[in-house]
Amino acid sequence: MDLREAAETLGVHYQTAYAWVRDGTLPARKVGRDYEVSDDGVQALVARRRQGHEPPRPIHVRDWAAQAQALYAAITGGEETRARHQIQRLASGVPIIDLCEQVLAPALRRVGDEWTAGRVSIAQEHRASAICERILAAQTRQPAGRPRGTAVVATPPGERHALPALMAAACLREDRWLVHHLASDLPTGEVARLADQVGASLAVLSSATDEGAQRAQEGTRFIAAGRPGLNVLAGRSGDSLRDLLAQAGTRRRQAGDLARDHERA
Repeated sequence: MDLREAAETLGVHYQTAYAWVRDGTLPARKVGRDYEVSDDGVQALVARRRQGHEPPRPIHVRDWAAQAQALYAAITGGEETRARHQIQRLASGVPIIDLCEQVLAPALRRVGDEWTAGRVSIAQEHRASAICERILAAQTRQPAGRPRGTAVVATPPGERHALPALMAAACLREDRWLVHHLASDLPTGEVARLADQVGASLAVLSSATDEGAQRAQEGTRFIAAGRPGLNVLAGRSGDSLRDLLAQAGTRRRQAGDLARDHERA
């Protein structure tokens, strides 16, 4: 059944069912722009809810800008506990991808803008980034269910901004990819070598600067050369994490279709 039918069977709003798919509570398979859910999976969740094991309800955020502003104030002031509590509260009912795109990224973008204007010091900028790295890493979980595939995520050589790759890794993991996150400033050859070792079907090089974006593009060409079964994506500042997930899913399906064509031949 599709996700809308599953939501009706479960007696919840579509967005609630969607949130359960995103966090792994309700196993599903993405088909085009929708999700396909097995009858057994829906009935198993129905049974758990009858026994009192109710999944967390999604949180409906009315003002994302206010949330980003609150996080900005906390991380620029060095108030890590305050920032952690805010993200923990939101993470109990908001997908990681929304936390990244609606709260973390805008707050960090403003930190960068204020640093450029001379109103935030280098030390404050580094402290803010380090706080966000620790908070996001603490919220990252591998959902239940069969992984979509194996991914390797890193930054290109010389790119020391670690957060873009960490956000990409967190969102891919939430989307049920088995992710090997290699952090920042890694030689492209090492990324390619590990992708071979773990049998990855996806590699992502994330960057936060124009120079890093150029190196990421060069790195994707290097990694992809001679590896026809490996999909390699380059992310740059301003790119949507949702677009990353869409591209990863589309190319995964294309690779699967190609493999089936070879089998038929």
